[in-house]
Amino acid sequence: MKNILLILLVTNILFGNSNYELKLYEKLLPTIFSKTKLLIYTDRHSEQILKHSNVLNVTQNCEEADLLMGKRFINLDERCKNKPLFATSYLSYHNSENSFGAFYWRKGRPQILFNHDLLQHFNLYLPDSLKKYAQ
Repeated sequence: MKNILLILLVTNILFGNSNYELKLYEKLLPTIFSKTKLLIYTDRHSEQILKHSNVLNVTQNCEEADLLMGKRFINLDERCKNKPLFATSYLSYHNSENSFGAFYWRKGRPQILFNHDLLQHFNLYLPDSLKKYAQ
């Protein structure tokens, strides 16, 4: 009986709460960047997730952004290609030169990864609790 209640609780948190990803980003990104307010240039999907945040602000100008966040940036301005990227898919994490981390879903399970070298390159710091996810 306890196992069934636990499964229902976890399922409700993960799938019943549409702000699950937003809460994760609101705790994770300011900690990594050591800033309380961040300007983020996003793709459309990530913009929809972040639009209700009081901590993470979406900007339409990639030059003023602290970081990029999303899956794909096809027509990204040349001046913004050196910004740190937080990927929202496995492919964008591995295919982007500046992807310091990623959060995505695989087979219904959340996955989180960080690139140790790029974190150092951008002077970003992981809390001790997340260092086990750095490659």
